[in-house]
Amino acid sequence: MTDLTPDQEAALLESLASACREAGYVVDAIDRGLEVSGGEEEGAFYLLPDHGWLQVRCLVLDPEDLNAARDLTALFETMALAQFRLIGCRFGYDAHSGLWLVEDLYPGFEPARIPAVLEQLTFVWDALEDLFEAALEGTVPAEDAFDAAFDLEAAGPPN
Repeated sequence: MTDLTPDQEAALLESLASACREAGYVVDAIDRGLEVSGGEEEGAFYLLPDHGWLQVRCLVLDPEDLNAARDLTALFETMALAQFRLIGCRFGYDAHSGLWLVEDLYPGFEPARIPAVLEQLTFVWDALEDLFEAALEGTVPAEDAFDAAFDLEAAGPPN
């Protein structure tokens, strides 16, 4: 692990904030990192440095959403199916804070590329949102629903 000195971490956060502001995001400092949003009506991303790594995450289902579900089995199956599609990020679940979409960036990543990561997370959540809402109601989506969510066409049978 690469521990950053307090000065290095401050410099990293400043370069991340600068890149996000240049891309039109609103940036606020929080305890352990940055809160980045597209404005007042849009959700927020949290950029949290940890031992040289950067965790970028956004809340996709809050505890109220999860508590409204009769059972979370379909949600967890849907998460697994989505993850098997190699979506480029992962899910984090905490019963107290909800379901998160998470990207872990390795030590030495380029802070200027953080807006692209935020766009990727937004794309993934936009694609999966309806499937996850259905999962909260107990429906596990079929493969063709995932294809449609990502605007993909099913491949034909092999030769």
